[in-house]
Amino acid sequence: MRRKFRIGEIAGLFQLPASTLRYYDEIGIFKPKYTDDSSRYRYYTVDQFPVLDTIIFMKKNGFTMKDIQEQLKERTPENTKERLERKLDEVRMEKLRLSIVEEKIKNKISTIEQGLTLMSQPSMTYQWFPERPVSYIYNDEPIDLKEASDDIYVKDLEYHSLSGIMYDGFFTGDFGTIADMDSLDGEGPVKYRSVFELLHKDKEKPESSFLAEGMYACYPHKGKYEAIKQSYRFMLEQLKIEGCEIIGNAVEISLLDESVIRNEKDYMTWIQIPVRKND
Repeated sequence: MRRKFRIGEIAGLFQLPASTLRYYDEIGIFKPKYTDDSSRYRYYTVDQFPVLDTIIFMKKNGFTMKDIQEQLKERTPENTKERLERKLDEVRMEKLRLSIVEEKIKNKISTIEQGLTLMSQPSMTYQWFPERPVSYIYNDEPIDLKEASDDIYVKDLEYHSLSGIMYDGFFTGDFGTIADMDSLDGEGPVKYRSVFELLHKDKEKPESSFLAEGMYACYPHKGKYEAIKQSYRFMLEQLKIEGCEIIGNAVEISLLDESVIRNEKDYMTWIQIPVRKND
């Protein structure tokens, strides 16, 4: 049985680049044990394999080089157990973080799929929504978002920065607005009373605000935000024909926006007007 191996042979056996083994040699954590007196070739021996196994395991599983050096220098059952327990805590935290990331990605995919479906079948429908938890980014007097959106965006960033709350960015969320119905009359822009983020289960809190449950007339507006009044006019005319009473301010949910589409002509905003159907 062979008991001596050159660096290239070790690299092949353990599926490592030879450069990695040279680096381990340089920093002193895994050096060839035997040097041939005549050829001066340096060899690793079989009894060194457990050390390399330890290095490979720790490197693959996120241990720092400092951790690896300390483990090789101070190997005791107690030290090894303590070091593994610390790493296990890190792994559990990372697992939790990745599960949150998974939910955010799934939610974003669902939002995009919903937008694409509505884009392919544009029609006014009626839907019952339960209470939906939201976090208000703005909730005050009616404003023209074209003029005020930059200020709202910056204030939200400042709030997260000062409070130390993790900022997830607009890409991962489902954002919406509440329109001021009085602003739909006349020729001016639609004004908005609120800007909010729809909260999914991972972000819902006991103190969350809620959009009212109830029946909503829903219509997908495709195109620029500035042209959304045309869609409102269509909806209001349809509601009048169908004898429906408007009982609150309209909600707009941004399904396909600048985060996923470059051409604003293809933006998709889902208008939802709370209504009561009169028999």
